[in-house]
Amino acid sequence: MTDTKMPCIVASSFLMFAPLALFGAAAVSLPALPRGELPNSEVVTNIALDVDCVRLESLTFQLELNASPSNSLSIAVGAADGDSLTLEGTDFEWGYDCGKWFRADTETGNVEEWLDSRTGRVSRTLAIHKRDFKPQWNRLRIVKRGIGDIEMNASYSKSYTKFTMRLK
Repeated sequence: MTDTKMPCIVASSFLMFAPLALFGAAAVSLPALPRGELPNSEVVTNIALDVDCVRLESLTFQLELNASPSNSLSIAVGAADGDSLTLEGTDFEWGYDCGKWFRADTETGNVEEWLDSRTGRVSRTLAIHKRDFKPQWNRLRIVKRGIGDIEMNASYSKSYTKFTMRLK
């Protein structure tokens, strides 16, 4: 005699706990930028953006820096033909510039700004959801400007769907 309740219990347990395992995030700390040669010089680095567009749920960027009237840290995202993301290949830029947080859309020319009157350590996060992510985006460009040693952190995390369950 077979037990007919066991498959139902296993199936209902799976359906109860499956949503907890649907999403995963992989955080990536971006490397520290090199030191500028002159005071208030601009330092730039380009990093490949490796994203599985099919499984992507969201992409989250976080910037943290010592805020001052002269310090600036930003991330640009876009499509690059080579190793460097040019101004023409940039779709948007986001970051902190001399007391203001901003997001600039280079296609439309629209710039949103948020005044941040605090000095010292400031941090902000930007999330891009799947519907707003363009599959051709393959490069991050990080720019740092300011006087002295600007302590900063930049990171991004990707949230993916781990599996899809279809019932018929």
